[in-house]
Amino acid sequence: MFMKKILFCDMDGTIIENNLPIHHLDIEMIHELRKQGYYFAFCTGRNLEEAKIASHHFEYDFMVLNNGAMIVDQDDHVLYHKQIKNQDAKEILDYCMMHYPHLQYSFYNGQQTFNYYQGKTYVHNLQGTVETKEYQFINELNKMKDDFDIFCAFNPDETTNDILEIQDYISRNYQDIQGTQNVIYLDVTVAHCSKGTGIQALCQILNEELQTYCIGDSFNDQSMFKVADYAYTFNRVTDEIKKETDKQVDYVYEVIQDMLK
Repeated sequence: MFMKKILFCDMDGTIIENNLPIHHLDIEMIHELRKQGYYFAFCTGRNLEEAKIASHHFEYDFMVLNNGAMIVDQDDHVLYHKQIKNQDAKEILDYCMMHYPHLQYSFYNGQQTFNYYQGKTYVHNLQGTVETKEYQFINELNKMKDDFDIFCAFNPDETTNDILEIQDYISRNYQDIQGTQNVIYLDVTVAHCSKGTGIQALCQILNEELQTYCIGDSFNDQSMFKVADYAYTFNRVTDEIKKETDKQVDYVYEVIQDMLK
């Protein structure tokens, strides 16, 4: 009996670097995976706009976004969506910017991602993150009327003490919101959402018997490792990540080779 398989794949540091594919064989093997009737899904902390900057390099069936808080299909139809209440998101960002002014912050307004660092506003495009004079971060934040998909904090010196303090502050003060460490970033989403719950939600939506595989390289991938039938990471990552997976590889295409055996 044919068992449908699906690969859930992290984006940054796993299959792309600086919005470009890491290895051409990843592209070729994803094509072969789908050709044989299996699914390929991105599973990322990125929002929809950020993901689409890089996703066009690959064939795919689904994207699990915002660390599991949103799922779309290849035509951007929304299959699942959970958000942070507007007032709560603004309160947290106000607190963080007051107490940790040296950090970099970003939020997604449903169409555009805005970054703020040292009084300057930046936006994302195909060239990366670039400074803009057209928008002001604080103004765009204040204009936001809808609930929030995700917002992030990041220390440009690449230390984690401050973002872990923010994570603890959120945990102590907001039961419906959570901060998830993503290497040197803190991704803030609605509570009880993770890449792992995103995998479970998509499998439930598909409502078919599936054998699940996943690959990632970071702490925010740990929930994926726990729920997937077969969990992969890389030879290059820390032992703390490796110990939670079934196998280590050098590239994503090696996982697909295992799936097609």
